[in-house]
Amino acid sequence: MRSTILLFLCSLVAFAASAREFDVRPVPAWVDRADADTTLSVAKSNVRWGIYDILEDHQVRVADRTTSHFHRTVRKVLSPSGVQNASELSLDFDPSYERLTLHAITIVRDGKRVDALEPDAVRVVDKEEDADEDIYDGERSALVFLKDVRPGDVIDYAWSIDGDNPLLDGRYADSYDLSSAVPTRRVRCRLLFPANRPLFWRGTRPRITPYGAEQELVWERANVHALDVEDAIPSWYEPWDLVQVTDFASWNDVARWSDAMFQLDARSRDAVRALAARLTRENPNRDARITAAIRFVQDDVRYLGIEFGRNSHEPHQPSETLDQRYGDCKDKTFLLVALLRELGLEAYPALVNTRLRERLADRLPSPFLFDHVITQVIDGGRTYWVDGTIADQGGTLRTLETPNDRRALVVRPETRALANIVTNEQGSTVVEQTYTTTDYAKPTLLDVKTTYTGADADDMRASLARMSVEDFAHDRINDLAADQPKIASAGAPKIDDDRLRDVIVVNEHYRIPDLWNDGNWTWYPRVLDAHFDRPDTMIRSMPLAFDYPLDVRQTVTFHLPERIDIEKTKSVTETPTFRYESVVDSDGRSVWLRKSLRARRDYVDVHDVPEHLTQINAIWDSLGYRLSPDGARVQREQPVAAASAAASPLKWGVGLLIVALVFGASGLFATRSKRRATAVVPRVGFRPGEAPAVAVAVADRTGIDAHLAGLACTCGTRAWSVPELQRARYGERDMTIVTRQCAMCGREQNVYFTAG
Repeated sequence: MRSTILLFLCSLVAFAASAREFDVRPVPAWVDRADADTTLSVAKSNVRWGIYDILEDHQVRVADRTTSHFHRTVRKVLSPSGVQNASELSLDFDPSYERLTLHAITIVRDGKRVDALEPDAVRVVDKEEDADEDIYDGERSALVFLKDVRPGDVIDYAWSIDGDNPLLDGRYADSYDLSSAVPTRRVRCRLLFPANRPLFWRGTRPRITPYGAEQELVWERANVHALDVEDAIPSWYEPWDLVQVTDFASWNDVARWSDAMFQLDARSRDAVRALAARLTRENPNRDARITAAIRFVQDDVRYLGIEFGRNSHEPHQPSETLDQRYGDCKDKTFLLVALLRELGLEAYPALVNTRLRERLADRLPSPFLFDHVITQVIDGGRTYWVDGTIADQGGTLRTLETPNDRRALVVRPETRALANIVTNEQGSTVVEQTYTTTDYAKPTLLDVKTTYTGADADDMRASLARMSVEDFAHDRINDLAADQPKIASAGAPKIDDDRLRDVIVVNEHYRIPDLWNDGNWTWYPRVLDAHFDRPDTMIRSMPLAFDYPLDVRQTVTFHLPERIDIEKTKSVTETPTFRYESVVDSDGRSVWLRKSLRARRDYVDVHDVPEHLTQINAIWDSLGYRLSPDGARVQREQPVAAASAAASPLKWGVGLLIVALVFGASGLFATRSKRRATAVVPRVGFRPGEAPAVAVAVADRTGIDAHLAGLACTCGTRAWSVPELQRARYGERDMTIVTRQCAMCGREQNVYFTAG
């Protein structure tokens, strides 16, 4: 009997393995076949990645509770790299409610069409692109590896995906992309939609034609250039040519559709009531219970998204989430909303788009516009926003820092419009470094105190939760060793976490031998300089992203064994995007350097990018600070000076006399005798070549090399990495930008040249 059961199970497995996850059928009758000239000649200079698309065709038919998507690509390959890029096809679908159909795969060579579709060679694999973010949606990919593709071939392939997420209940919303990553002769999107149903669109106006009981809408583009998406663009900026379509007439339609999915069943109601009773018993007052409820959902329910089929948008019931102790954003929000309501608060799920933010208001209503769910809480007439997915968050309902996604669709039947999100944005990082030197021949002591507040404390707390104190200490000392290779620990870091106030203070102690071995030392505010990176594309047609929110301050104090006279300075750089301040101060034996950077918004307008980069260059030029105390220089020179004095007293005396005459003649000797030490304050202006506005005119590469040879880094060295050259256009001038790194301190230098 047992062997019979095993044989039956093995037969089922074999049958399942042999069953195809796709169909092979002719093109459906409703599809309008587009002409594609496979004989056209394309210059290699007009292609990208060795590919030129002759046709990109996407056709959609919306019927009663079903949607069909037809796709056809006709692609010419012109180089070996094009063969590599074009001969591996990947077709994605969700098997829980979609069916993939392959219609044809043809290779056209010398006017002859060869059938390249081999169904038995198609491999269907799990896609799961978001698995590294603990999200599993069940999506699959059909992989087709074409044989014998050669430069000059045309690949013509067509497929369909049929099915509709049952969660939509027959509703339809989508967006079509009329742009292309490679040059394309023709891009077409065609939609057949029931004539008796309302439909809304935004973007290019379509060509609309009656089509029996349907209407045909066509969007088309000819000779589409390859879209060049520049690096470091803000998340909300969309360079694509998009058309949005939807049959949701208003945000209220979407809110009511979503509200139906956030309804507690009886089992969940009992489970949440029991949990709320436990939290009430364990916490003495109302505020403590609310904080405990938020932290339970954030910390005790791990983040994991199982988003197959309906659960792409419909949350699991809170009872199921409590049983599993895991859930994605909508699962955790559903649980948190129910729990807070049980504790007497007014709470609702809120749909947000973490990428579009306030630009969400520019879109037509659609359930597919949202990629995250948070919680709106109304208590005492005030509105708060809570993200149930942020583990290890500090603060209370009134003080916690939820990332501000600007707009939200609150899930309740009464919702008529998007809500404006206002959250706390008080997070900051303050680093205080104190160098104490009692004798230049002895090690310098370094004390570092770092204070994290708000969102920065939340990030640090999450990092600390993933590592031991030993791991943290290892990472910290290696970060500091980049500037101080001989640094040694003087004790384990001390970490104090006041989670209720959301403040983390870290104290570290180090010893640094030979800090003044060269007679000087240059300090860089590493906490700040990471936020002054320049983009790869500096002559831009798209806005530039900037870190936001951001509030970082770094202070260094040098306690020295002698008096030091320095020039006290204060400079402020303010732009629409950021505010940077630099202060140099002293009381005689101590020097204070304070640097701060606060972001004002998350982008730089296109027309402001040249000035922004010029300001960044100026800041880089003055970012480091080199101290050169007299005592440190004497310490370095002492062995040589002693040997010279012993060998020849006469020469030593003559040397002193010459020095005296030189300084006396220049009027500087008296000043020199009063100054026990010197500080070199970095220059603020621009040397030739340091910014586009002061580019150096040269005749050829020889002139570039000659100019570069005369430039030293601010740390004093002239050792550089191999330079990289880029061509760009600034205003009306063609420009060569040379980028290289200092071999000593690692600082990057950009030098600008024009043709002389």
